[in-house]
Amino acid sequence: MSLRGLLMCLALILLAAPLAPREASAHAALVASEPAAGSVLPTSPDTVELTFSEAVAPLVFRLLSPGGAATDLAGARSDGARLILPLPVELGQGTHVVSWRVVSEDGHPIGGTLVFSVGAASGTAASAATEVASLDVAIGLWLARVGLYSALFLGIGGVFFAAWSSRAPIRPSVLRSIWTALLGLGVVSAVVGLGSQGLDALDLPLSGLANRNVWATSLSTSFGRTAVIAVIASGLGIVALRTSALGSRRALASVAMLAPGLALAATGHASAAAPQWLMRPLVFLHAGAIAWWAGALLPLAVALHAGRGRAILVRFSRIVPFVFAILLTSGTVIAIVQMGAFEAFWTTGYGRILALKLAVVALVLVLAVHNRLALTRPVVLGDERATRSLVRSVAAELALVVIVFGLVAGWRFTPPPRTLDAALPPIELHLHGEKAMAEFVLTPHASGAATVDIDPLDADGVPFKPREVTVSLAPSNGGMEPIRVPAEPGEDGRWRASVAGLSGTLDWKIRVDLLISDFDKVILEGQFTLP
Repeated sequence: MSLRGLLMCLALILLAAPLAPREASAHAALVASEPAAGSVLPTSPDTVELTFSEAVAPLVFRLLSPGGAATDLAGARSDGARLILPLPVELGQGTHVVSWRVVSEDGHPIGGTLVFSVGAASGTAASAATEVASLDVAIGLWLARVGLYSALFLGIGGVFFAAWSSRAPIRPSVLRSIWTALLGLGVVSAVVGLGSQGLDALDLPLSGLANRNVWATSLSTSFGRTAVIAVIASGLGIVALRTSALGSRRALASVAMLAPGLALAATGHASAAAPQWLMRPLVFLHAGAIAWWAGALLPLAVALHAGRGRAILVRFSRIVPFVFAILLTSGTVIAIVQMGAFEAFWTTGYGRILALKLAVVALVLVLAVHNRLALTRPVVLGDERATRSLVRSVAAELALVVIVFGLVAGWRFTPPPRTLDAALPPIELHLHGEKAMAEFVLTPHASGAATVDIDPLDADGVPFKPREVTVSLAPSNGGMEPIRVPAEPGEDGRWRASVAGLSGTLDWKIRVDLLISDFDKVILEGQFTLP
């Protein structure tokens, strides 16, 4: 097979990997179960049903009997967002615990326990859901992602930039050595990531790495596709570094350059978000822009330091504004979809990491603008002092980019706010008074905000339209002043209000003021507990 044919095959493999069949569609959250958590059943159930916010794939299930005996459960099947787990035998009297673990499309396992009793409770326990890996596995997951980002963005991006910025073979040797090390790091990180992913998926310690099922499970998740893409692309990059023919070198580097976008589009929070037709292309463009810009920093700094990078700098400065436009536009849309509400910046782990990332990116942009406006022209004109300043500035950009890699790798352990809301069921109350009543529905969000819907009814239960509706929320313990917001009427007769600041307390008092006329107002009150 010719080199061109081989490269076309590899490009098709890379392109097909993110499009492979998927058994799940997003970072899932458990929203319901049958039996319900904490319930007491008169007879033994035949199955356990778990309903998630998105479709999932089953991993590991165990049953703990009242006597403490553990039994592995098999035969779980998915039906959309519902997972059905058959129970092997009739359960005896007492409290039973079902331990479950599933994986969602973004490659993140989620596990938990469901506690229920048959006949009568024999002990106390609480069902819970968790995504926290053991410390050693979590460190492996984090390091693997930092290594993969370094290889994909600095390694492959650098090889691509060098191949297209000069017709000569890639020099100096120090650059080849650094890029070879980065691409080798990509292969090692893919292996470490696969092992850690498998351990996390099956909830096993490091000693479980010898288990073949760990690796098979990891490869079956969306992260498996990312790892395969990274290994293939790293190999292409290493070959490109050692290829002297210009056409072959550029072809190899170009195919490898598909990897950053494809690898991130294959897995992760953002790529799993809806709508898929928009989010996956945005992730591809975002990652490709990062690879072009970040990959150019090292060869640009080395060339300027050697006194021969002026022509490269001119071409770079002409293109980089367009790359930054793609980077910022795609990143903004992705952040809006993931966050859901502005309050999530300080009420969720994902939001806090994003805030830190944006702060670092802001520093990078300040340096980039300074380089473009204050240093580029003097460097092109031969100003040695400006050249030294630019080299230092580019080195600082590189350091900040690596910090961003570390922050973004932390997202592996923090589901985005958009997925947390799915696990919070709405709270429905019937508020009753002598002259009027209201159907009250509060939909909480993970950010601490909530949406309130109110349907006013007269004393006979017939809908009517008051002149004004005001909602007041206050903690039951009186720890703060009431949150008072006006509601706005909708075309369907329902009044709606948005409130914030509900994250610190569970028990709340609700008051709804219905202004019927200038001289007549109905006050309805109730209480609720946040989930």
